[in-house]
Amino acid sequence: MNKYIQLILITVIAIGLNSVQSSADGSVIIDRVIAVVNNEIITMSDLERASAKLKEKTLDQRDVLEELINKKLQLAAAKQAGMDVTEKELDSSIADIMKNNAMDAAAFEVALAKEGLTTSQYKEELKEQLTLTRVFNKYVRSGLAVSDAELRAYYKRNIDTFSLPEEIQVRHIFIKVPSSAGRSRIRAAKQQARAAYRRAKKGENFIHLVREFSDEQTAASEGDLGFLRREDALPEIAKAAQSLKPGDIAGPIKTDAGYHIIRLEDVRTPIQPFERAKKEISQIILRQKMETTYREWLQALRNETHIEIKL
Repeated sequence: MNKYIQLILITVIAIGLNSVQSSADGSVIIDRVIAVVNNEIITMSDLERASAKLKEKTLDQRDVLEELINKKLQLAAAKQAGMDVTEKELDSSIADIMKNNAMDAAAFEVALAKEGLTTSQYKEELKEQLTLTRVFNKYVRSGLAVSDAELRAYYKRNIDTFSLPEEIQVRHIFIKVPSSAGRSRIRAAKQQARAAYRRAKKGENFIHLVREFSDEQTAASEGDLGFLRREDALPEIAKAAQSLKPGDIAGPIKTDAGYHIIRLEDVRTPIQPFERAKKEISQIILRQKMETTYREWLQALRNETHIEIKL
């Protein structure tokens, strides 16, 4: 089953309006009415079907019933506002779904059958979902906006949540060892590294030592590797730097390229700039506003509606 269609089917909670059912032998089973919303009813079988379709199985019956009531209220508001979905609009939506999922009518019916639905049943559920989306957009989402002042205030209040991964600034003395180097060359490089380390630990000017011992490219940058995320540094250097405080020296550190003596210069936790965080903040604030507006709108609908719960 295509994920898009599954999403539609999971999202939509089927609401049955019949108060009677027929058993296999033709007898009639009276369905229990568990809620009345104005002049419409919700039955126990409605609740059971809704519960079966929910992805979150931990909700109790009362929570599911509340959602069914909320849905009744919204559909009634849509009907009162003349926002019903037309047959033409419904057919167009289904055509788009089939097109986006590269399905013809036969393949679409097969996919629905795997979910235990006929095309007619699916159309009813999709019509309900489209209606709910339409009424939500009109009464909840429409007109909501986020100002620049709100964005900046949120950013300032929650600045810690925009922290980026910690970075370290390391300066190193680098004694290069070519991959083709023989034992004597490797031994000489190691001795140089030890000598540089001893002199650095004694307090000699680290940059002067960089210029004396390092290759030209490293000396030209005075051994400064800049700020790096720990995971972006050479693993051997990142590991050696873990226990250092700014100003501490470690080495010699052997890597595939040669020997390093490092000095930890600084540690910082950078903050994501406001301009880069704006989009995320806007989505957060807009979602909060929609949730608040939605709750207030539902409460207003409830205040205007006769609701009787019999569960």
